[in-house]
Amino acid sequence: MTTGSPPSGWYEDPSGQPNTLRWWDGSTWTEKVQAKPGGSGAPASPFPGHAAQNAAAPTAVSPAVQAPVPAPAMPVGAALPSAPTQTSGPGPQPQAVPAPKPIPTSVVFETVEPDRGKRRVLLAVGAVVLSVVMAGGGYFLGHKTAKSDPAKAAASAAPTATGDPKSPNGFMGTALTGGQQIAGGRQITGQDSKMNFMLPQDWQVQVDAKAPNEVRYAVNPYACVGHGNGACTRGLVVQNLRVFNGGWSDPKSLVLGMGQLLYNARYGSDAPAPADPVKQSAVKIQGMDGYLALWHVPMSSGSSTPDAYCGVLEVTPAAGATTVPVLQICLDQAAEAPPLALMDQIANSVKITP
Repeated sequence: MTTGSPPSGWYEDPSGQPNTLRWWDGSTWTEKVQAKPGGSGAPASPFPGHAAQNAAAPTAVSPAVQAPVPAPAMPVGAALPSAPTQTSGPGPQPQAVPAPKPIPTSVVFETVEPDRGKRRVLLAVGAVVLSVVMAGGGYFLGHKTAKSDPAKAAASAAPTATGDPKSPNGFMGTALTGGQQIAGGRQITGQDSKMNFMLPQDWQVQVDAKAPNEVRYAVNPYACVGHGNGACTRGLVVQNLRVFNGGWSDPKSLVLGMGQLLYNARYGSDAPAPADPVKQSAVKIQGMDGYLALWHVPMSSGSSTPDAYCGVLEVTPAAGATTVPVLQICLDQAAEAPPLALMDQIANSVKITP
């Protein structure tokens, strides 16, 4: 027990409740109350006041009845009652004194140190939840954007779409003049050296037993269905010499006829009647008259073969010539294929020997 603190026991209720005792546990008043033993005339030990706390502790009154009697709680802010100062004797002077009036005191709130560990856990959990929400929001926005603009998404996934087949110039929009270089390319010598052109370095020679005199190059061969030889290429270039005869007696009819054959070969064994060309027009290569046509070849029915663009370019080396060089080009519309703009680069590299 701390020096100067009264011992635990039953004392007169400091709240002023008549004929009532309240239990003092040695440090603070409790909620335990009971009737004063012996009735209202029985004396009880008063609780020492603040001024007499250094005196000897009073003797507690032993209750005759142990069961507590409910009583109103002590008013908030009521001060402990003061008693007359002890003047003699080691113990308290047992005498009845009037209950002192409550003295208001200030309320003191305890300062509690925050639980920093719990706070850190809550912050960490909040950060994880926020990151999940942001990731989900990013996915939702990205998914919504992709669905709302499929054309843009397809363009970004298919870089081979460069070039404009609807342009009036060339195959893919470039005005053809001939004799241009392909950066990093190599020179290809055509049949009888009548038409020379350039190709990228990774294009390889392709041999067709049915046309041993043709100059054939291909890039990125792959298996595909619906074709007689069971293989396709991402890019194909064929150069040969043709003679005006039969139904192909002029540049236009020759180009359109060869284009239909190329369409059928590229589409596969179940090719329908070829559609009209996407474009066809007369051109001049190194000042010489020529003719070109371009076809869009759709995917073969039931096949994994991608769509392609196929074009045919004819050049008449001299007026009245009956034998003319012809260049055929096909490029897949696939991410693994060269860009469609390469069609104009190849055609623009053509050099004619009269």
